[in-house]
Amino acid sequence: MKLGSRVQNGRDFRKRVATAASLAVVLALGLTACTDDPTTDSTAGAGSQECIAAADKFLEPWNELPTSLPASPPARYTPLTKPVPAGGSAIALTTPIPSAQESSNAFVEAAKAAGWSAKNLNFDGSVPDLLAKFDQAISAKPTAIWVQAFPAAAMQEQLDAAKAAGIVVGMASVVDQPESYPGFAAVSNGGVTIEEIGRLHANWFMRDSRCAGNVAIFTLPFPIVEKGDQVFTDTVKANCPKCKVSSSLIQPQDLGTPKTASTIVSKLQSDPTTKYAFTVIGNLANGVAPALKQAGINDIRIFGSSPDAESMAALRNGSNAWWVNQNSVMQGWASFDSILRAVTSEQIQPDPGNYPLSVLTSNNVSDGTEVPVIPTNYQSDFKALWGVD
Repeated sequence: MKLGSRVQNGRDFRKRVATAASLAVVLALGLTACTDDPTTDSTAGAGSQECIAAADKFLEPWNELPTSLPASPPARYTPLTKPVPAGGSAIALTTPIPSAQESSNAFVEAAKAAGWSAKNLNFDGSVPDLLAKFDQAISAKPTAIWVQAFPAAAMQEQLDAAKAAGIVVGMASVVDQPESYPGFAAVSNGGVTIEEIGRLHANWFMRDSRCAGNVAIFTLPFPIVEKGDQVFTDTVKANCPKCKVSSSLIQPQDLGTPKTASTIVSKLQSDPTTKYAFTVIGNLANGVAPALKQAGINDIRIFGSSPDAESMAALRNGSNAWWVNQNSVMQGWASFDSILRAVTSEQIQPDPGNYPLSVLTSNNVSDGTEVPVIPTNYQSDFKALWGVD
């Protein structure tokens, strides 16, 4: 999806960028993960032993749930080299979507834990209102402003104005690279992370299927999603000669409607050899397991990233296989951490990978109804890195 440098380029541009906001924290794209016994439901038979051994080897570091933030390198989770500046302030621009609000609330919580003042500034999800609220945030002269999912091209004039005002801008869930300090200076959960997630899913799929499975990707038309899909596909094709990968595009406006589940069921009915459904975000999987059951299909392994409460319920009852947990709360804390590192180093902070992730299965997911935040002691870990109580 190519985006112009100015918002005035038309209604279609505004619609697609605004829709991207609804995926802000669910994309929500470092790896630290866990695995359980790689039992498979696949009936295709075992693939090459070389492929199986390579997948097993790749997943070795993730055989336990993480108990702390991933260390550097390549992640950035090391103690700050300078104290957190006193009297800092931050504004999180956010849409009314619940997951985005959750991330923004966590961002504000993280800023306050570091001794800064912080607040959310809500906009209605449209590009024009984003730009209006961005201008309002700049006029407040905070130390930092944070935005989720909207690409830099959609707000270049505001980024230039923030730079001129000496304000640091952080972003999350984008493929963009930071440009300058001050200005657009920090990215968390970005392009490097989504590449790592693509490789993680590919190896997990290969191990789970014993390198003999066929998988259908159900995806969305956004650059960061497309990048992860390509890495997944390339990794499988390079390592698993018996595996087959296909892809079906779901339109964003169909999320949350029966049409999504119907499309997925129809695809899987059309190819009985495909036993794996890669739903790139949790919203895509909602309603799929019961729809498959109603259609008499009971052997599909559903997996994906950024689970929501419904995904967790399906995981806990065994009707989903695994989920890479890109937690909304973690996005807020990790994004504020990236901004602090830009401010204290006076250097740009690209996405370094090793975003705090976990792989959840029915064997390791905690009880309850929530999506767990892992590691559980993330708040004390971050505050220790920042040198604050």
